[in-house]
Amino acid sequence: EKIPYKEIIDYLNMRTGSQYRHTTKKTRELIRARWNEGFNLNDFKTVIDKKCVEWVGTEWEKFLRPETLFRAGKFESYLNQPVHRKTSKEEKVDDVMNELFWKFKEEEESEKK
Repeated sequence: EKIPYKEIIDYLNMRTGSQYRHTTKKTRELIRARWNEGFNLNDFKTVIDKKCVEWVGTEWEKFLRPETLFRAGKFESYLNQPVHRKTSKEEKVDDVMNELFWKFKEEEESEKK
């Protein structure tokens, strides 16, 4: 089964406004290691979502990066931490961020053509 490096990192970038690359050796090693432990795309998205809800707007926001989120010993605990229910304001912000991210990606792709 092909590991969806790009989709995982695109999702992280969309949620955090960052520009991590899915081609970076260390990032790929971390994702591959968790994938080989049996975790899947939804698990990666869940970890990203949970930590964004918890850390965005705090001093911990700087740790929303592959080397923190996908490391051994933490990934599974992040995945299984209690779910924080989003407020309607948080949901609206997520919707706007998601829409802007995909518009940007579409423009970026059309410029390459």
